[in-house]
Amino acid sequence: MTRSYENLTLCVPRGGPKRLSEGVIVENTISSQIPQNHVLIQVDKFGWSANNVTYGMLGEDTHFRYFEFHRAPETSTTSAKTHGVIPVWGFGTVIDSTVGQIKVGERIFGYLPFARYMLVEVDTKDINTHNFYAKRPHLPIDRRPYNQITRCNTDPLYSKETEEAAMLYRPLFWTSFWCEDWLHSISYRGANKIIISSASSKTGFCLALVIRRRMEETGEKREIIGLTSASNVEFVKSLGLYDRVVLYDNVAEIGPQDGTYCYVDVAGNQNLNGRLMEHLKSSMALGVSLGMSHMSETKGSIKSTADGHSKLEMFFMPEWMHVVRKRTPVTEIAKMQKKGWSWIMRDGSRWVKMKRSSGRDAVLPKYKDTLKGSIPSDTGLVFSLWDNGVLATERAKL
Repeated sequence: MTRSYENLTLCVPRGGPKRLSEGVIVENTISSQIPQNHVLIQVDKFGWSANNVTYGMLGEDTHFRYFEFHRAPETSTTSAKTHGVIPVWGFGTVIDSTVGQIKVGERIFGYLPFARYMLVEVDTKDINTHNFYAKRPHLPIDRRPYNQITRCNTDPLYSKETEEAAMLYRPLFWTSFWCEDWLHSISYRGANKIIISSASSKTGFCLALVIRRRMEETGEKREIIGLTSASNVEFVKSLGLYDRVVLYDNVAEIGPQDGTYCYVDVAGNQNLNGRLMEHLKSSMALGVSLGMSHMSETKGSIKSTADGHSKLEMFFMPEWMHVVRKRTPVTEIAKMQKKGWSWIMRDGSRWVKMKRSSGRDAVLPKYKDTLKGSIPSDTGLVFSLWDNGVLATERAKL
């Protein structure tokens, strides 16, 4: 008798960011007779943060296309045309494979669906000791980092003991790490002060961390200013990463005459952006959009003021990585990443408390909570759609 796998997937209706709150968890069956050149991965657990909310909000965006990485299952209520699946970063186990170089039982890390299982075609021409890649020819070549599936046994950054911290920080940290690399490559357009909105967010404080470590290495001096809400002030100050912490309502305290500014918008709050840019005017040398941690706001560049300095430039990590790989040897990139990863693994675990939710009944309410912005800044969320975190592979041993 042919065995099948009972899958659960969080699907969100298409139609824009406001429909994320209508997400539902649906059931579908995956046959054990998987096609040639495919692997079936059991999604064990994954991190969840404002970064994932951003993926959902930009799911149908014609540039980012986040809903095109994982197809929504065809059920009586969902389809790829009507629903999208939000990508997540997490760990899984290969439980079936029709690819000779990939064995059942392999531990992997990658860009997975919000689900119990991922059935994915593998690019058989792109398999090596450290990684293999999902075959997604419908997406641009610069999406390669999202197609990478890391083989934990040979990953120099992997440690079983730090899995949860890794899946929380890995996507956020690398976004911040490579954003700083780009900013450094253009010398911050001459700015000597850096303002980061949503300073309490993991993307925000990871960026502040990398900027600070860069300055320690080079001897450069730039003031790092964190923008945050009153409820997060103490947490932001406790990080020790910002030279100054300013409330959103008090941006007028930042003196346009005091220097030249680089503004990195992590919050995605257009009202804040408009007030800040109007206040700084020509003293803002560069404005960068890096995230969207405030879901209530819509995304996009605000209207330029008369001096033309108010438009935000979008930083998209895969595009910058495409540039980096063309001009930097792979061995040098590996050294940079190993050093950078040591920074966040040393300090990051004490900055957040992990909270775990397992099973559809526990995960769905927590998912909806994050859309309301009700998750504390010092909390890291770990989700699993397996009841009580007991996986199918573990049940088989009972």
